[in-house]
Amino acid sequence: MKKYVRTKLVFTGTEETLKPLMQKLTSADGSAPISFAAIIPPNDAGMEESWGVSREPEELDSILCHNNTVLEYSFDTLEKAPLPVFRKLAETYPGYHMTAKYASEDYGEYCGIYESKEGEKELSFLEPDDPFVFACEIWDIDPDEEMQERMINFAEE
Repeated sequence: MKKYVRTKLVFTGTEETLKPLMQKLTSADGSAPISFAAIIPPNDAGMEESWGVSREPEELDSILCHNNTVLEYSFDTLEKAPLPVFRKLAETYPGYHMTAKYASEDYGEYCGIYESKEGEKELSFLEPDDPFVFACEIWDIDPDEEMQERMINFAEE
């Protein structure tokens, strides 16, 4: 069974810098708030080699908030986080502080944080202190309720 990975991608900047970035990352037809093809055009080898995942993100959402100084995206991909996309964003847009937090729907088995600081073109990787709690936060699930559900399911087996 294929699992989804949810990513919360956040850029910080100014209203003057974030609005143009938002436009650059939007799909060509304007239907999706972020498009991997707008970041890395797929090559002949295919999307998975270009983006690290087999297709465009799903369950897309974006918001410009905190007095237009924070641009947040949330999206799902199949089985993996799109690391080549994160790398390309850091390389192409070094004028922003970028954080990409991701977690698979198995709550803690595959999760982490990639970050590039303003003025840097490199990504650094950070492991969450508590992967289970971190993943629950990414998926907007209460960790205590999820743990209770797991205990009930385990007891029933």
